[in-house]
Amino acid sequence: MNKWLNDFLLSPSKHITALIVLSLLFYVNTLSNDFAVDDSIVIVKNEYVRKGLSGIPDILNKDTFRGFFKTEGKDKLVSGGRYRPLSLILFACIFQFFGDAAWIYHLVNILLYTLLGVLLYKVLGRMLDRLLPKESSAIAFLASVIFIIHPVHTECVANIKGADEMLALLLSLSSAWYVLRWLEERRMIWIIFAMLSLGFAMFSKENSVAWLALIPAGLWLMKKAEFTTSARIFVLLVIPVFVFLYCRAQILGWNPIAGQSAELMNNPFLKFIGGNYIPFTAGEKLGTIFYTLLRYIGLLFFPHPLTYDYYPKHINMHALSSLPSLLSLIIHIAMLGAVWIFRQSRPMVSFALLAYLIPLFIVSNLLFSVGTFMGERFLFMPSVGFSLLMGWLLYRLIQRNFSWVPFAVIIIIGLSAMRTITRNKNWKDDLTLILHDIQISPNSAKLNTAVGGILLEKYSGNKDTKVLQEKIAQAKMHLRRAIDMHPYYFEAHNLLGNAFFINKEYKDAVARYDFILKYRPEDRDARNNLALSYRELGRVTGMNENNPAQAIEYLNRSLQIKNNDEETISLLGVAYGVLGKYNEALTQFNKVLELNPRSAMAYFNLYLTYVNMGDQTQAETMLAEAKAIDPDIQSKFNQGSR
Repeated sequence: MNKWLNDFLLSPSKHITALIVLSLLFYVNTLSNDFAVDDSIVIVKNEYVRKGLSGIPDILNKDTFRGFFKTEGKDKLVSGGRYRPLSLILFACIFQFFGDAAWIYHLVNILLYTLLGVLLYKVLGRMLDRLLPKESSAIAFLASVIFIIHPVHTECVANIKGADEMLALLLSLSSAWYVLRWLEERRMIWIIFAMLSLGFAMFSKENSVAWLALIPAGLWLMKKAEFTTSARIFVLLVIPVFVFLYCRAQILGWNPIAGQSAELMNNPFLKFIGGNYIPFTAGEKLGTIFYTLLRYIGLLFFPHPLTYDYYPKHINMHALSSLPSLLSLIIHIAMLGAVWIFRQSRPMVSFALLAYLIPLFIVSNLLFSVGTFMGERFLFMPSVGFSLLMGWLLYRLIQRNFSWVPFAVIIIIGLSAMRTITRNKNWKDDLTLILHDIQISPNSAKLNTAVGGILLEKYSGNKDTKVLQEKIAQAKMHLRRAIDMHPYYFEAHNLLGNAFFINKEYKDAVARYDFILKYRPEDRDARNNLALSYRELGRVTGMNENNPAQAIEYLNRSLQIKNNDEETISLLGVAYGVLGKYNEALTQFNKVLELNPRSAMAYFNLYLTYVNMGDQTQAETMLAEAKAIDPDIQSKFNQGSR
């Protein structure tokens, strides 16, 4: 077995085929998946992407989230804004020709991942060939295998939106590849391609800036270039980075690192004390960050359980003096020290550690808040360094001819395949993923809100009363949990109000929408929902409780918010009619006709009012008008009255 493995590792012609086969086997089952979670933001509900090729100009000159939120200002809900147009352009091109065929998007993701695995192999092999000429292909292959089979990558590959992460790394590696070609051939075209590749990588995702440092550092450490040559390459690669920053600033303004948000879902380093949110102390923030960095290491070595949500309070606050945080601090200081210590004796180890630490630093929350404590997608780029280090260690074990190594390799690949394929199934659609991951992240305010929202969305129209009541009860439970964790989580309050509304608990719905408007008077959703709740409260109070006077009060409150709602005005007219205030009733029904001259029901209500007033002539005229618009209006009214 050892001999076969050694022979295979020394046969580069077989390596690329093996990498392609592994990539396809691990992710082919995503082809049956639908869109899930953030795919709505970048595809399903993004108006620019859904314009196809004609939407590309809007994608290029607006915030990445603008096509989803549509309203100006809402796209800035994420602190600092987002400008990552390249993946959206890719989606727009796919939509132009294939529409909403989810399997095509998943196929593109699989192909991107496959190409990424092959390119990683080529870049690492070329980068190591001077330092380790006989071992470079074998180490590069093992590193690429570890990268491809790692289950933590499922969030980027199984989630279509993860194409931004893959494009960023693919183009960053392309930049490294072109620099390596330039070093061999000294043709200026390769440097131009390298600059363009890194520039496009930045337009995919900003964390590509890590390769501005990694490319020249790797060349110098791996003896591919002298320090002065590496420095010149760095200066040239700075140019596309600044071009991106300039373009980003033109779209979003000069705020690459925005101030700290006061919203817990955008800034997790807040604690609720005395009815207010206050920032973590420096020790609490650093302690929590280093705890998450330790969790990242844990996920690399043991990727279970996996979840797409690490929002508060899935991760608890940790003081810097806590044992996990101190351990993490020591480990990361040791890794930094190892970069320096091994720069001469084991430069590949130094580069692998840098390839892990530099990309991770960007998303670690140490430099600026990324909006959540951590995320599995944030390990995608740093895992290149981890894979290289593990590939090198594995090769050393294989060279020592331990009999157990080949079996260990087979077991690791098998377990990784099982974990990846199983996790891919979780990403089938919103409902499947959210209901699975809430079991992993039960203390996440955001995920509890997502559960409540998806249950309301999927079951609000269910005709089975028992099922509807059961699902609404579940939704309310999760939404209340979210509010317990984040008392000012207005999205959760709004959804809880919606749950009450669907369940015809209109007074409770009103209380939720009122709470939102107390703090956010401009919230359109809450205002519209409050108007609807008062309208339905008026309807129930008047028709079921036989209290038209109270109904009029509720209906007038609804009209104060939304003064042109035909149904509310009509109900108000009916309530006045029940009280015998016929002139007021006539006024309301005529208002309906001003809004909608073709309203047969408004004419019919006028007919009934004139009948009650004893004006038979006017009554007959109104009835004729109603029947001219809808000949069946009287039978419809009679059916509705029963």
